[in-house]
Amino acid sequence: MTAEEVGARLRRLRAERGLTQRALAEPHYTAAYVSSVETGARTPSGDALRHFAEQLGIEADELLGGTSPRDVVRLDLDLALAAGDLLDGVDASSRLRRIARRAERMGRRRQAGLAWLWLARFTSGDARAKLVTAAESAFTSDVPPYRGLVVPLRAAVLTEWGEPHYAMHLLQTCHDELIRDGYPHPLLLLTLRAHLAEGHLRLGNLAQAAPFADDALRLARGRDDVLKELIAYQLDLCRSLLADEHFTDAAAAVAIAHDLQHERALRPSIARCLLVRARVRPSGALADLLAAREATAPCDTRAITLELAEVSRREGRLDDALAFLSEITVGDGDPLAAAVRYQIGALAVSRGDASSAEAELSQAIDLATRLDARDVLVRSLDHAGTLLMSQGRLPEAADLLREGLLKLGAAEDS
Repeated sequence: MTAEEVGARLRRLRAERGLTQRALAEPHYTAAYVSSVETGARTPSGDALRHFAEQLGIEADELLGGTSPRDVVRLDLDLALAAGDLLDGVDASSRLRRIARRAERMGRRRQAGLAWLWLARFTSGDARAKLVTAAESAFTSDVPPYRGLVVPLRAAVLTEWGEPHYAMHLLQTCHDELIRDGYPHPLLLLTLRAHLAEGHLRLGNLAQAAPFADDALRLARGRDDVLKELIAYQLDLCRSLLADEHFTDAAAAVAIAHDLQHERALRPSIARCLLVRARVRPSGALADLLAAREATAPCDTRAITLELAEVSRREGRLDDALAFLSEITVGDGDPLAAAVRYQIGALAVSRGDASSAEAELSQAIDLATRLDARDVLVRSLDHAGTLLMSQGRLPEAADLLREGLLKLGAAEDS
């Protein structure tokens, strides 16, 4: 920095603390000396810099343009607030880009990487791939837990590119290396295990998903409203500590807030962990599915509500099943239309309303054939055939089975 820049910085810091030139100077220097430094007329000696820094409560290199602890905490605080807005549905992408560039100018690569990661979480396609690459570059020389935070986003990119098995390999390798090398960071383990459970569920590997889901659910700290409350407390604590110039404690408070924000971002993955547990442990399925519906992304709410209806019906809670089904709105071309119609038919069977059940299951069969929903088609045919046989209508049941086999073949050949 030039003498003028050092002087301007000294003048600003002195004014921020309400000090006069004399108060800053004494007992070793004069007000006139401070004035000459602030105007850039003189370059302060090393001893003078150390004296001024001590009076100001900062490190000497901050007067020469170094990054102050206050600035670093403010950067972290701004990052946490922007991330919170994203999670609450507020567009903070421009702010996060500014924060990332600010962090890079300050030489704070970790914060820059975290900003790029937050942007990547709420992006898709080529834009996400570029942001993930920027985060990977920022974390290159960081400790393993921070480098590991990029891995689930890289896995998401690979899944978008049609490489889900390679994505799972990447997640599993990162998880195993953290354990092997002695870096079992709780947040990162939660993140990796939740994504491993989600990935195995997506691939149809329920048995492999189950242990990862259990591990993730044990590490998770609570519902979204609980996490938001904890974050608010930590951010308020950070502000108070920052105002009192307790920079180390303020940095610790905002770091906890960051971890909690990252956990909030995992809520859709946690919902799928609950979904896995509901499917492998029927005794607590309703509670897990209700919690999953609360945590899931809006686009998945209907599918979980449909599963709630099925579990309720199986447990004999027929009024609850009807209430869940009444919450789901679908059109005939909707991918869920056949499944909803099947559940309505199955519920009619459970209620002993044979005529309604027959009509609903017939519609389910037609919709499943049109939508190529093979699983729903098989279940609808089975339920309808069983209903006809229970009424002694064996020829009709045989005809239904024959037609069903033809429809299954047509669906398979299409």
